[in-house]
Amino acid sequence: MEWYFRDISDDPSEKELTQQDQFNNDEVVLAEALVRETIQNSTDACVLPGGTVRVRFAIVEPSTAESREFFSSLLDGLAPHLTASGIAVPTAPQRFLVIEDFETTGLLGAIDRKDEGQFCGFWRRFGRSNKKGAAGGRWGLGKLVFSSSSTIKTLIGLTRRADDPNVCLMGQAILKNHTIGNTELDSVGFWCRPGTKTGLPTTEHSLCQHFASVAGLKRSGQTGLSLVIPYVLPDIEEQYLIQATLKNYYFPILTSRLIVEVNGTSINADTFDQVSADMGSEAIAPSLLSFVRQLQSLRSLSPMVTLPESWQSATITGDLLGEEQATRLRDQYKAGEMLFIRAPISISQKTRKPQGSETYIDLFLRPSSPGERSQTLVVRGSITVPTEGKKAHLPDCHAALVADHAAISQFLGDAENPAHTQWNERAEKLRTNWNGGHAVLRRIRAALHEIHAVVADRIERDDPLALVDFFSIPKEKPKERAQKGTTDRHNDLPPPSPKPFRIQRRVGGFTLLPNPKVAPESFPLKIRVRCAYDVLNGNPFKRFSDDDFSFFRDRLKVEKHNADCWPTDPNQLDVEARSADFKVEVVGFDSHRDLVVEAQG
Repeated sequence: MEWYFRDISDDPSEKELTQQDQFNNDEVVLAEALVRETIQNSTDACVLPGGTVRVRFAIVEPSTAESREFFSSLLDGLAPHLTASGIAVPTAPQRFLVIEDFETTGLLGAIDRKDEGQFCGFWRRFGRSNKKGAAGGRWGLGKLVFSSSSTIKTLIGLTRRADDPNVCLMGQAILKNHTIGNTELDSVGFWCRPGTKTGLPTTEHSLCQHFASVAGLKRSGQTGLSLVIPYVLPDIEEQYLIQATLKNYYFPILTSRLIVEVNGTSINADTFDQVSADMGSEAIAPSLLSFVRQLQSLRSLSPMVTLPESWQSATITGDLLGEEQATRLRDQYKAGEMLFIRAPISISQKTRKPQGSETYIDLFLRPSSPGERSQTLVVRGSITVPTEGKKAHLPDCHAALVADHAAISQFLGDAENPAHTQWNERAEKLRTNWNGGHAVLRRIRAALHEIHAVVADRIERDDPLALVDFFSIPKEKPKERAQKGTTDRHNDLPPPSPKPFRIQRRVGGFTLLPNPKVAPESFPLKIRVRCAYDVLNGNPFKRFSDDDFSFFRDRLKVEKHNADCWPTDPNQLDVEARSADFKVEVVGFDSHRDLVVEAQG
């Protein structure tokens, strides 16, 4: 195998894969992006639709002379390119990360030419995804997270495909356009079969077997993809991979569609509670855990109610459901039962003949217990869409919108942003691929709220003011006004608790720091930060527009110490401070505008 970088000396244009920078600001966020991209790709490639996929992560240090020699040999032909790209060449063997999936198809398609298969899409295509249907990732850029996780920007992959008896081995480095001697070379290089100018993988059995041995791969005869990230960044650690799995993929894990193993720790439907407790994680509250498990048991049954097709063009009301059916749902909801309602949907794809498709979403609602934090879950395929869940939040109710039928998953996937956290009615793919897509999406977003209005709003509640217009209530005598300078406040009240954090302003941003007076026992601590540019009149947060800035889109630099953070809205950042010496610094805002920052614990 040898390293090959294309000569672009005569290319009149200049192109760089600058999108890779989106993963370089924060290693903990990088670990989460790594988990999300891996599991999306793996669940997309499941052999059996709706079957269980197994994903393995392992952080390994070369322990044998053979293993150390192999990883050092990768640098033999790559070192000049690293140096020319301004990347330090490692001087000693370092850790590597192994990622494998099982019960998947592997990278299908041609290996020696461009086509629409996954092999070409993964190794040779950037910025345009070949994924269709219910596939989770569609942007053709998420895979850059793998090379971004390596100090030498390198990835090696071995795939056994369902349609090919041979195993394919190949590597890739994504650097910068660089010059060696008088030759200008492309940023993308391939570790490939010698003598090829198109970056072809090797299928030589002995070499593939040797690689599997030195990398400690578990794949034997199973189809799927094994990735090795050599010289993995030091802050990608086992605990972050586990936390990201618990936080992002609890739904497919709890519904037995996914099993994840991290350095021998198996996260599945049976072990989820224990692993979460061991990590001290609050990625999913116990009440939501119970709700998801009950939801899973209900899904094996028929829906209680299937909405009439007219709901797609009219508000869901008791009249639309029929008074008898609406009364039954209210009674069941009042009794604390979980409701399972199916909403049929007609969607029309512009490029498909016949154009119409019949699909559906499933809606689940259950009243929450007094004092219990209610949560709303939005799922598309195997992906949770967290910002949509927060927007759809219902008071005193656990709720879920599940869209895992292939057609609706494809539709909603075209509406998703690159981070797969929310939907956009004006998304280009939604506009290009679907007739009236914005109107369909608007009805989907409204479904949970309208059902909740029908079943919950007429539940009997104690209302002391209900008959105030019919009965006379004696007016209380006004209290005598206290003399000036006096107060009826008790002097023995305890002082208010100090906020456990403080905001320090700086040019173009802010720093979130701990309050030194707060005891270490107060941590870990969750903090929600909102930002907006100040305005002359009105509330700056209500007048915020993502044209101002966006944590999802703009290059806002986030640096942290002893804290995790992730964006949940264009102007909102959730922070989990792990200890009393945490620090989160965010810069990159317009320094010519006044930034308003609000934080709540």
